[in-house]
Amino acid sequence: MPLASLFALALMTADPQAAGAAVTPPAPASEEALPPGAPTDDYGLVNWCWGALQGHMALFRTVKPELDKLPDTKPKETAVLDAQQIKAGQEYLALYKRATDAAERASPQVIAERGVQARRMGDSIWIPARQADARTQMWSYLGWELPGRCETAAERLYEKSLLSAQALGIDILPNVSAAGSRTVTPQLGSPTPAAPTPPAAPAPVVR
Repeated sequence: MPLASLFALALMTADPQAAGAAVTPPAPASEEALPPGAPTDDYGLVNWCWGALQGHMALFRTVKPELDKLPDTKPKETAVLDAQQIKAGQEYLALYKRATDAAERASPQVIAERGVQARRMGDSIWIPARQADARTQMWSYLGWELPGRCETAAERLYEKSLLSAQALGIDILPNVSAAGSRTVTPQLGSPTPAAPTPPAAPAPVVR
């Protein structure tokens, strides 16, 4: 087996906790810290971000009545902003799915269950908010921002998965998730030609 294949195989089969330094390169100085309790490896982190974002979007349905009570709320402007943020949320979720699908297809081991657990961890950050009163739920929703590290980890995971698959002779491109073959580049707050059908709720602003 060629040296490149041996290296890729060792990289993909290494235990993510024991080989965290090899699986996830050191974060650049400009990259923000990991969210509290989030996995340290890119595959785990991207799934955690997926679950956290879905939980935030789902909470919108509960807090929407309280949001509408805020001073100076303008229904038409709010509807446009909601549509733009929903679209951005969909794009981020597609980005996470594409990256994790690629990693799962490029891995010689079955890692999907670990991804499910990481998504549950991400969603669990909303348990206290779901159990709180309506006003507290609203402020919890408004006070959360999607970590910018989620996007960079997803992009890095996708690129590394392609390289690993290539070294192992695995063709993953034709079957990589519903996100499509093009790179998803979310742009929050950008104009939306037509309002998309809301899947759940607006996505948060990313730092």
